[in-house]
Amino acid sequence: MGERNKPDVYEKIYKAMLPGDYVAMRLTGEICTTTSGLSEGILWNFKEDKIADKLLKYYGIDSSLLPQVLPTFSPQGQLNEAAAKVLGLKPGIKVAYRAGDQPNNAFSLNVLNKGEIAATAGTSGVVYGITDLNAYDNESRVNAFAHVNYTSQNPLKGVCFALTEQEFFTIG
Repeated sequence: MGERNKPDVYEKIYKAMLPGDYVAMRLTGEICTTTSGLSEGILWNFKEDKIADKLLKYYGIDSSLLPQVLPTFSPQGQLNEAAAKVLGLKPGIKVAYRAGDQPNNAFSLNVLNKGEIAATAGTSGVVYGITDLNAYDNESRVNAFAHVNYTSQNPLKGVCFALTEQEFFTIG
């Protein structure tokens, strides 16, 4: 779609980055992404355990625009001089992990295994459960993310159901 609607902008794209990819790039100077991040952008094909090429093709996005895909827990670069100076840290510190808000929330609650659930409430209420099934909702009422410990050998997904504050407090 971008190629058809804004060809002059599309032709200037070097790499497409998710917000976490951009922050990591500013910290390290390296452009990469993670399976977890791609899955939150609906850009991961769980059945084939790879980038969702069919979706990219549908929207006219060349897969070469996506950065290198790294495991969520892996070296993703080192803190560069500029970022280190702004943060008051030592250059060269390894950046070795990043994920989205719900996978991070579950990780912080030690929710890492099939059958475990994290439930939180704030401005929204979120129930996030871990499964190894390729389950999805045709009506998009729930989202499935590659969980922080997702690998091809251990394909754990976080299934996320969110409610607005009003919905959360009016249940039942």
